[in-house]
Amino acid sequence: MDHQKTFRKTLSRLIYFFPIQLVFVHLKKSQQLLVFWILLFLIVSGQFGEKYGILYLFLDPEYLGNVNFVSYLIVGFALGGFVMAFNISSYVNNGFRFPFLATQERPFLKYCINNSFIPLLFIGYYSWLIIDFKLAFETESFIEVVYNLLGFYVGYAIIILLAMSYFINTNKDFFKLFGVKDGKEETLVRLTSHKQHKEWFSDTFNNKAWHVESYLVKPFKLKLARDFSHYNKDQLNQVFKQNNLNASIFEFIAIISIFLLGLFREIDGFVIPAGASLLLLFTILVMLTSAIRSWLYGWTFPAFIVLFLVVNALSQINTFTYSNKVFGLEHRSPPIKYEPQTLNADTLKADSLYHVNILNYWKTKNKRQQQKPKLILFNVSGGGSRASMWAFRVMQYLDSISNGTSSSHIHLITGSSGGMIGAAYFRELINLRQEVPSFDINKLMYTYDLGKDLLNPIVFSLAINDYFIRFQKFEYEGEQYWKDRGYAFEQRLNRNTRGYLDKPMGSYLKKEMYAQLPMMILSPSIINDGKILLTANHPLSFMCQDDLSNGTNRNENVEYSRLLSGKKPLNTRFISALRMSATFPYIMPTLELPTSPTLEIIDAGLRDNYGLKTSLRYLYQFREWVNENTSGIILIQVRYGKHQAQIKAKDNSNSIIQNITAPFGSVYGNLFTIQDYNNNASMNYANGWMNKKIELIDFVLNAEEEKPISLSWHLTQRERKKVMHSIYEEGNQKAARKVLDLINQ
Repeated sequence: MDHQKTFRKTLSRLIYFFPIQLVFVHLKKSQQLLVFWILLFLIVSGQFGEKYGILYLFLDPEYLGNVNFVSYLIVGFALGGFVMAFNISSYVNNGFRFPFLATQERPFLKYCINNSFIPLLFIGYYSWLIIDFKLAFETESFIEVVYNLLGFYVGYAIIILLAMSYFINTNKDFFKLFGVKDGKEETLVRLTSHKQHKEWFSDTFNNKAWHVESYLVKPFKLKLARDFSHYNKDQLNQVFKQNNLNASIFEFIAIISIFLLGLFREIDGFVIPAGASLLLLFTILVMLTSAIRSWLYGWTFPAFIVLFLVVNALSQINTFTYSNKVFGLEHRSPPIKYEPQTLNADTLKADSLYHVNILNYWKTKNKRQQQKPKLILFNVSGGGSRASMWAFRVMQYLDSISNGTSSSHIHLITGSSGGMIGAAYFRELINLRQEVPSFDINKLMYTYDLGKDLLNPIVFSLAINDYFIRFQKFEYEGEQYWKDRGYAFEQRLNRNTRGYLDKPMGSYLKKEMYAQLPMMILSPSIINDGKILLTANHPLSFMCQDDLSNGTNRNENVEYSRLLSGKKPLNTRFISALRMSATFPYIMPTLELPTSPTLEIIDAGLRDNYGLKTSLRYLYQFREWVNENTSGIILIQVRYGKHQAQIKAKDNSNSIIQNITAPFGSVYGNLFTIQDYNNNASMNYANGWMNKKIELIDFVLNAEEEKPISLSWHLTQRERKKVMHSIYEEGNQKAARKVLDLINQ
C-alpha cells in the first residue's frame, strides 16, 4: 500500500508539474500562441515553403553579405525577443490561473523558467538542423558550425537577460507589494482574509485556478507549490495586475522600437537577416494580440472581427490605402482610360517597317561574306536569384567561348522574372564593353553579383513597415513615392548590380534601334483581365492586334508604351520595369498603373514564364524577312528543370485534407508544365509556317529531388556554386557546342 501511495503521489506531482500544466493550458486556452510555434517548426524542418527556400533563412542567415557568428547572433537575438513575447503573452493571459505564483518571489521569472519547454524544444531541434545542414550540405568544418551556433546562443542569451533584468527590477511580488516579510505573511494574511477565504477558494480556485503540485524554482531545482487558499483574493490579483502593467509597458516599448528600426532601413547594418525579420513580425503579432486580449478578455475575437471589417472598409478609400507605383512614370495628371484599342492598318505597317529597319541593322552587323547570319532569340525563365544567375551565366559562357559572336547574334531577349534581370545585367555589361573595349565582362564576380541576397531588405520592410504603417517617402524624377518592400528590392538590386542598371528604360532605345544591343521585351501580367503587358522601347502594335475586319480586339497583349503614351513611359526606371516582370505575389507589392480603372501588374511567369509565346509572336510577324535574310533561327531557352514533369505515384494514405486540396494544388503546381505543353504545340506550328528550321536549344539548371535550388531571392553558398558549375554538365556543354556550330555554319 505504501508503494502504491508513493507511486500515485509521484504520478500526481508529475502530471501536475507546472511546465506540463503550462503546455496543457496553452493547448486549451492559448492556441493562438501555439500557431506561431507550429509554423516555426514547420519552416525550419522544410515542411512549409521548402520550395521557396524559407528554411534557409534560418539555417543559413546572411548579414552584410556573410553567413557568420554575427548573422546567427542576430537570429538568436530575434528568437529571444519572440520567446519573451511568448512568455509575456502567456503570463498576461494565463498567469492568474496559477495563483500560487503570486506568493513567490519574482513570479514572472519563475513563470518563464517553467514555460521554457516549447522554446527549449525548438532551440534543440533548430540547433540539430543547423549542424546537419552545415556539415552535410555546406561542407563547413565542425569548429565553424559550433562557432556560428555559439553566436546564436549568445544573441538569445543577451535579449533574455536584458528583458529579465527589466522585469526583475520593475515587477513586485506579494512581499514587496504589501511590505510583508517572507515567513511572517501567513499570520498577517489570515488576519485580513479570514472572512473572504471561502468565497475566494470556491469562486477562483475551482473555476479558474489550475492545480499545481510542483514547479521549477530554478532551471534544475524542483520545489513543491505553496498553498494559496489562505491568501487575500484582492491582494493576489493586485500582484498579477502590477506585473501585467509592466508587461504592457515592455510590449509597448518593444513594438515602438521595432517600428523605429524601419527609419534606418537604408543603412546596411540595420537590415537584419530575413529569418530574424520574420521573427520580429511574429513578435509584433504576438504582442499586439496579447495586449488586445489583456484589455478585452472574452471580447477579443469579436473585436478582431470588427477590426478586420473596419480595416477592409477603409482599404477601399484612397486616403487610407497605399498604392505601389512604377517609378519614373508621370502620375500627377488624370489617369488614362483603359480600353481595347483598335489600330489601323497604317499603324501596323509603320511599326512593322520600323522593326524591319532594326533587323536590317542587325543583318549588316553580323553579315559574313556570302553567308547569311543565324538569328538568335534568347528566352529565359523566371525563378528568383537562381534564374538571374543562370541566365547571366549561360550568356556569359557563350560570349566567352565564341569571342563575343553569340552576343552579337542575339536580336531579341524575352522571358520573365529573375531570368530577365540576369539577361538585362549581361546586356548592360555588353553596353559597357562597347564604350570601353578593355572592359572584361567575363569575370565571375559579375555572375556572383546576381547571387547576392535580395530577400533581407524585402522581408525587413515587410515585417516592420508594409503591413502596419508607412511613414517614409522618397522622390524620383519629381514624383513622390512610398518606401516599401518594392523600393527596398530595387535599391538592393541596384547596389548588387553596381548601379549599372539605374537608368530610364528609354536610355537603351537608340542602341536597340541600331542593333548595337539586343532588344528586350518584358511581359508582366495584368491581374484585371489576364492579358500580357508588352513592355519595350519600340512600338509593338503588330503583336497587339488580331482582327481588323470587324473592329474588335481579341488579342491577349497590351502595349505598355502606347497605353501610357501620355505618362512618359520611356522615362520608367529600368529597374522598376524589371520589377514589374518579377512581382511574385505577397513577396513584393503589386504595381498599379495610372489608368482608369487602375491596372494591377504581376509576375510575367503567370502567362509566359519562358518567353516563348512572345518570341514566336514576334517571329511570326517577320517570318518572311527571316526566311529571306538569315540562314536559320536559334532559339535558346535557359530554364530550370527539364521539359518532362515527373509524375508521382498516388499515395493511398493521403489524408482527407490532401484529397480535397489535390485538384487545386496539382493544377497550380503544374502551371509551368502546362505552359511547356502549350509551348511545344506552338513550336510545332512555328516549324510549319517557317521555311527555315527553328533550332531549339535548352540550357537546363537541373532540379534535384534532394535539396533542389530554392525559388527565392536568397541563395545559400552551395546553391550559388551549383548554379556556377551547372554550365559544365554534359547536357549544357553539348548545347553550347551546338550553338557555336550553328553560328559558324
